[in-house]
Amino acid sequence: MQNRYPRRYLAEFILITVTVFWGGTFPLVKEAIADLPVLAFLWIRFAFAAALLLLWAGPANILRLGKKGWTKGVALGTLLFASYAFQTYGLDLTTSANCAFVTGLNVVWVPLLAGPLLGKPAGPGSKIGVIFALAGLFLLTYQSPWSVNPGDLLVLVCSLFVAFHILGLDAWTEGFDGRALTFVQILTMTILSGVGSFLFEPVSWPSVWTPTLFWAIVICSVFATVYAFWAMTVFQKMTTPTRAALIYTLEPVFGALFAVAYAGEVLSPYGWAGGALIVFGMAIAEAWPALVGRHAA
Repeated sequence: MQNRYPRRYLAEFILITVTVFWGGTFPLVKEAIADLPVLAFLWIRFAFAAALLLLWAGPANILRLGKKGWTKGVALGTLLFASYAFQTYGLDLTTSANCAFVTGLNVVWVPLLAGPLLGKPAGPGSKIGVIFALAGLFLLTYQSPWSVNPGDLLVLVCSLFVAFHILGLDAWTEGFDGRALTFVQILTMTILSGVGSFLFEPVSWPSVWTPTLFWAIVICSVFATVYAFWAMTVFQKMTTPTRAALIYTLEPVFGALFAVAYAGEVLSPYGWAGGALIVFGMAIAEAWPALVGRHAA
């Protein structure tokens, strides 16, 4: 029992570093997709990441996944692609603030779905933490006026697929090589993004590789894809789905910090308050068991 918590804390720290890289890529991707359509950017990014994962995982480990491992990897990759697709098309019909807030609803869906789907009901501390995190996400992304439209509904579907992917990682990754399973997920996303780009976009390959596009592809592939999804596949199962969802709410916090530092954007007092609430929600979820145990003692 004593070794369980240091192992979990290390896993959660690694998941936090994932949110740092995700948040840091927002200004990079924002500039890159000005030169290339979204799905084209995604399939090139994921193709590069898949090639790196092929070298890192090794063909032998990938083949050892067998039919069962490949089936689960394809299922996870499909869930992840669905979240990107619904978010992208929803973003075209709504504001970025609405998109960020509605996508963040996965922190609500995960604890609500973890009980019936995985038999892992959320504890009181996690539920309270989710409330603060959700309030923080609202403040962080709030802009006036705020309304619901068809784009918001598409992003709502996206948030469900994000939650299903988080739960799938918890349920389906035990016993499989993390690097190999991540390769299958990213390869699935590459194929689906490539087909989508070929069918629905005017351009599927950049005519000119600008420095901004090149470095966005490299950074997003290596850190925000290879490292991030390998870390999620390997380390998320060492914590609970609800705690993982709370950790992932740090992504917009780091995104805001990088936007201010790198892109020169100005974050409102509401935004800073929202980031503080998200961190506070995580702290409550983290400290609640110890506080309850101390009170009982």
